[in-house]
Amino acid sequence: MSADGSSLPDETELDRLLKVILESAVDAVGFDAATITARRNHSLSTIATTDQQLVALDDAQYASGEGPCLSVLDPHEPILLEDVSEADAWEGFRAAAERHGVVTSLSVHIPSELDGVASSLNFYGRRRIGLGEQNLHAAQGYAAQLAVAMKAAESYRATTELASGLAEAMQSRAVIEQAKGILIADHGYTAEEAFERLRQVSQSSNV
Repeated sequence: MSADGSSLPDETELDRLLKVILESAVDAVGFDAATITARRNHSLSTIATTDQQLVALDDAQYASGEGPCLSVLDPHEPILLEDVSEADAWEGFRAAAERHGVVTSLSVHIPSELDGVASSLNFYGRRRIGLGEQNLHAAQGYAAQLAVAMKAAESYRATTELASGLAEAMQSRAVIEQAKGILIADHGYTAEEAFERLRQVSQSSNV
């Protein structure tokens, strides 16, 4: 599902692709689970996860309006908390992490180019994880892959909507031409007069 709650034409395929990328990212970077946070028109949602239970950590941040997954929605360096309990800020997030046994978290900005949409990739680990530069680069690489996947899905939706609009326009044009033909045959109008008559009727009837 898209960030504003609307369905994409290829929603099932997108969900599957995002989950495959997330599962690969979890294995490569060395965490237990991952989620994707998206913000569109000030609305926040988790659009993909490898562990539904840990969506609660994202929800805690949405509810409080603060946390690592929100801080990196806009361009920002990755935020690594090797021990969430030692973090000075984000009390709501710390409490949720403790409830769900999460010790380490990593949030990375997803560099998507979708208008009005900002996203983050969030990793959660149930043990203390010390990451090196290679792991951080890997996490950012997966964030870039997710950006490409999300952009492709949005482009597909736009193309589908355009094709649908063109099809409707062609159908409407065919109906107009038929109506013009009837007016020409029944009343002896010229093509221009028939179209003007249809325009007048359309305006008066709002059809």
